[in-house]
Amino acid sequence: MTDNSISRFLRSIAADGRLWWLLLLLPVVLFLPALPIDETRYLAVAWEMRLHLDFLVPHLNGAPYSDKPPLLFWLINFGWLFAGLHVWAVRLGVLAASFASLLLFERLVLRLQPDASLARRAVIILFGIVYFAIFSGAIMFDVLLTTFALLALHGALDWDALRWRRGLILLALGFGLGILTKGPVVLLDAGFALVFGPWWSETARANKRRWYAMTGLAVLGGAVIALAWAVPAAIMGGEKYADAIFLRQTVDRMANSFAHRRPVWWYFMVLPAMVLPWTLAVRAPWRAWRESFHISKSARFATAWAVPAFVAFCLVSGKQPHYLLPLLPALALYLANLLGADGARLRGHLFGALLLVAGLALAALPYLAAHAQGIAPLARPIGERHLTPEFLHVGAGIWPAWGALTACIGLLVLCVRGAHASLRALALASTAAVALGMLALAQGVGPYVDVSVAATRIKHDQDSGRPIAHLAWHHGLFDFPGRLTQPLPKVDFGELRAWCAAHPNGEIVTFYSKYPITAKPELKLPYRFGFIRFWRASDLLAMPWPARGQAPAMDLDDAPED
Repeated sequence: MTDNSISRFLRSIAADGRLWWLLLLLPVVLFLPALPIDETRYLAVAWEMRLHLDFLVPHLNGAPYSDKPPLLFWLINFGWLFAGLHVWAVRLGVLAASFASLLLFERLVLRLQPDASLARRAVIILFGIVYFAIFSGAIMFDVLLTTFALLALHGALDWDALRWRRGLILLALGFGLGILTKGPVVLLDAGFALVFGPWWSETARANKRRWYAMTGLAVLGGAVIALAWAVPAAIMGGEKYADAIFLRQTVDRMANSFAHRRPVWWYFMVLPAMVLPWTLAVRAPWRAWRESFHISKSARFATAWAVPAFVAFCLVSGKQPHYLLPLLPALALYLANLLGADGARLRGHLFGALLLVAGLALAALPYLAAHAQGIAPLARPIGERHLTPEFLHVGAGIWPAWGALTACIGLLVLCVRGAHASLRALALASTAAVALGMLALAQGVGPYVDVSVAATRIKHDQDSGRPIAHLAWHHGLFDFPGRLTQPLPKVDFGELRAWCAAHPNGEIVTFYSKYPITAKPELKLPYRFGFIRFWRASDLLAMPWPARGQAPAMDLDDAPED
């Protein structure tokens, strides 16, 4: 890029707020620790990939890891080459992918409709979505998947412009990289825009046979890219691994999910909260909603892109809010069209009031946590449980300043006068509130998710030859913080006594609190809202054991992963 083009680019991202969006989220990237159980697990897989230089078959705790394809782990290792083994280096790479999504999205809107004001509105709406900001630096697959879905959709616009060859390359590349990121779900995230191409594209209407034939070729090309990894990985990983990557993580997850099973209507409940502030701020007459499909190609494209995919996600049994992340650009594009219609406006006062209340609650949290026993509503049990002392201690440790700043942002939004709130100001207020909330999380919860002391002890035991095992599955929690070079064996509760008898000089560690162990732990470390405990095997052998068949109920951390 020339100096002039770089200068224009910087002015552009400063004008629409993307530069400020980056600066607001940068402290979160630098200070938020890896959050268990998902982020710590993905770092563990990337660490084992680096440790054993096995970039074909991912491993977790020494066993083949089939739950996700390898692209995110490859990119994490690529980032570590330049920045070192740091969590912030990984988060910075994820934030770069989110920023790339904003750039791809802006270009996508301009290609659909050469209207700079529409593109600017769409980008601002997207980066102002609360859930997009929350996940912009998250070590999760859906952020990267969003980038590749947008890349694939540029291929669809190439076909609309009769650039068939380049469109085929972009679609195959987007599909292939998306599959290598999170599997065939990328076909739901971007494929319906092709299926309903004749509705929004004149080229598709005039060339239906070619359009759908090329769609088949693009899917085939994406499959070839993914199979270039999957076939040799299946051969190296064995029959069980092959069955898992080809069937269990696709067909089984869609038809009968083994994790996060929720009812069909569940997404309708969570989506309005995900897309704040716009659910509270956007106002338009019914005529504008109805006529947007007739007058705007980009609105039809956004609808074809997102609505069938949303219905498909509702029908799939496994549901998590972040599964919808690649569809948020489509919603932003539709709302940008809506705000350009006559009579449409922004009203920020409800969102400002929400931020004010949330900020005051966050500012009051340390006081409420410190005096919970004297406050009747907080002293009452919630269901069958009281607020745990650990939870109250975490709340008491959060600085009130985070809440006070959030409340100030809410007041600023409330003070905007006139019929139209500033779109950019509202989006940046949303981003700033997210950043403050995440920093409060880092400051309050950070010490309770730091397992480096426990991980160091585990590594010392392993290096010294002392037997050590974890009671129940640990999700690779200690691998990356301890830079473990050996797997940490898992022992079920029914096998615990036999393991202790076989290793009387060994140690047992667990972060679960559900087991009926009465022996005094040798070491107890705070973790989340409980503890990580270490016991000597000899102490466990000496305690009275419960009768057979008294199995504890499933703990939340026992559940299958996302």
